Formats: sequence, structure tokens, C-alpha cells
Amino acid sequence: MSFDVQTAGLEQWLQRLESMHPSEIDLGLARVQAVGERLGCLRPAPLVILVGGTNGKGTTSALLAALLREQGLNVGVYSSPHIRRYNERVMLNGAEVSDDDLCASFRAVEAERGDTSLTYFEFGTLAALNWFQQQQVDACVLEIGLGGRLDAVNMVDPDISVVTSIGLDHQAWLGDTVEQIAYEKVSIARAGKALVCGQPNPPLTARATAENIGAQWLCRDQDFFIEPTPQGLALRFVLNDEQQSWLLPAANIPYHNVATAVQTLALLGRLPAQAVVAQVISELQVAGRLQRYVRGSGDQALQLTLDVAHNEQAAAYVGSQLADVDGIILGMLSDKPVNEVVQALPVTDHWFLAGLEGPRALRGEQLLERAEVLTGKAVYCFDSVAAALNALPDRGHWLVCGSFYTVEAALEWMQQQGPQWRNQQTG
Repeated sequence: MSFDVQTAGLEQWLQRLESMHPSEIDLGLARVQAVGERLGCLRPAPLVILVGGTNGKGTTSALLAALLREQGLNVGVYSSPHIRRYNERVMLNGAEVSDDDLCASFRAVEAERGDTSLTYFEFGTLAALNWFQQQQVDACVLEIGLGGRLDAVNMVDPDISVVTSIGLDHQAWLGDTVEQIAYEKVSIARAGKALVCGQPNPPLTARATAENIGAQWLCRDQDFFIEPTPQGLALRFVLNDEQQSWLLPAANIPYHNVATAVQTLALLGRLPAQAVVAQVISELQVAGRLQRYVRGSGDQALQLTLDVAHNEQAAAYVGSQLADVDGIILGMLSDKPVNEVVQALPVTDHWFLAGLEGPRALRGEQLLERAEVLTGKAVYCFDSVAAALNALPDRGHWLVCGSFYTVEAALEWMQQQGPQWRNQQTG
């Protein structure tokens, strides 16, 4: 079937983007930045926040956007990957971009790219920036896709940059040590602008990179602090060159992301009142991040907690939050550290290893081969996440994790089950 730029729908466009460039990932800014300059979208809003990091990008971006919206701003958010629909990547005031608007932005990029070859991610990034500019948004929160220094999102002109955390992930692209990865991630800093680092005690290359660029460096546990106490979250941060202290209620999201977001907005002069922050952090829920669903009630309930954790750092956080689960459904990709993730997750004797779809996916049996620490546990292998979910007992608490694809499959399965599954927060 031939491709018609003017009439193609979203699925046709996405299929085209997947086949346009010889490689899925082609790090470097020269090609994409040249097209961005022709589109005039490198400064898509009066306020631009650039968010990178190994883990916590999505949660921190969602919190920043929610706090900016509370001040009456129209806020665009660009994030990746999506869980169920591509439109999730491009949001305005919490609502997904429409198929028609996405296709219009794809057409705009196509018209300007000429003979420049773009990857799926580069093309989509340009389309998102173009759409935000067309919508005349007040602020953009833009999430780095992979790494930082050479990622397409790093072509923009931000007012402030954020690195939420620094850990091992995507080593094939970013390097095998946290020192190398820190350099790649902190390279989203800009001269004369602030770089807020949410990673305590980061590798020395992190601060050195920021200072070499000429950025102002602020780091958690050095310049701003947060600590859970019996009374709530004790937060200290820099506001107008002075230390400010707040006591916030327990958050529905990781508290270190709260500290990073608050410090970022304080530096921008865009921090809402303490009461507003308290309300937002108690209500905010981010898809695929400790997302809880329940079927039934009381002692007969089956609860599922979904999380996209796919590296050791993220798995360790999940493990710290879920001390007691009856079992885990795990599905992972082949380039992820299976054994390390399994070790960091909550302790349980019951494991359902589920195969995923796609060229990078692992079958359940392949997961078992890599997960040496599961020796002696009750382990069952399944062809799919849906098959694993169908085999669950009628009650208990199970964690479903390991990949965005694992969470996507679980959400689709629950949707097919009908209204018996309830989001435990929203009811």
C-alpha cells in the first residue's frame, strides 16, 4: 500500500517512521538539529525544562507539569516510551494529543526534512516540539529519551536542566561505568543555567561536566535535602539564595523526585505554595509506576501492582516500597540485567516468568536461564504476560514488572477482563 503524506493516518505514519532510517538509534544532533532549526521549534515555549536521568524522569516530569498547571500555565509534556498509545508521549495539560494533530505535525516535519534521514524518535521529537509551538504553550517539560548529550531532545534551548538519577542502563550506548554515564547525562546542562541533580553522591564526572559547561550545579544531599520522618517529608531547598524548610505529607510518588522538582521550580521562580505542593504530591499517579489495581474486596481481593522497573536501581526502589508480595510476574528485554533486577526486587518464593513480543524480548525460559538467583524458588514459565495473569490465584498481592512492554500487556489484559478491575487510587 502506497504512502500518501496528506491522507495517511497515525498508524500509517508510525509504520513509515519505523522504516525510514537504517537504524533504530542513531545518536547525534547534527541531522535532527538542522531540521529543527528549519522548523523553528528549538525554543517551543517561553519556559523550557529539560529532564534526563536513569530513573525517575517520567515521575519528575509529571510532577513538574502538574505544579506548573496549578499556576494557570498551559503545559506541554514530551516523554517516552509510551505504554499503550503513541499519543501518551505528547501531552497538553494532562490530555493526549489527537491523532489528527499528530499527523499534521508529522506532515510539517516531512515538509522540512528534505533528504535528511531521521530515526523514529528524532522524527517524533520534532513533531512534538512543532505541535507545542503551534499550541502556544506557556511551558514545556521535555524528557530525554536515551542518555543526554547526543539525544534528540537535547537540541532544544532550555531554561534549566534536571538529572533525576544516575545509574547503569543502556550501557551499549552510554558506556559501562557510572562515570561515563554521568558525563552523558549531565551534558544536557547549559552555560549560565542551573543543572539540578537528584542523585546523591553522584560520580565526580557529574559535577565536573556541569562546571566545564559553565552551568550552576545543585545536587541532592549537598544543596537540597529530603528525609522521611514520622511527621512527614522534611524538605530543605534553596529559594532566593536562602535555605527554605518545608514539612510535606507522605507522597504518592518517590520522595526524592519531589525534592528534585521543588528545587527546580524554586530556581525558576515558579514554585507554588506549600499547600499546593502537598496536595499535588499526595494525589499524583504516574502510569506504570507502582500503579495498583484490585479485583474483589477484603480477604478475597487480588491486587496487582504494576511497575516498569527494568534496571537494578529502579528494581531496588520497588523492593523498598513493597516489602510483602505473594509473587512476581516478570517480563524483560534481552539487553537488561536480569539477575541484578531479580535480586533487587521484593523477596518472594513465587515467580511467573513471562515471554514478551519483539526482537529484543526474552522468552520465559530464557529469563530463567539468566536468573541464577531463582534456584530453589517456585518458578513457572509462560509464553506471554496474559498467560501468566490467567494463571494467578484468586487472591493475594502480585507485582507485575520488568519492562514497559510487561506493563502494557498487563493493562491490555485487565481491559479485556472488563470493569472487575479497579484502579486502587481512583476507584
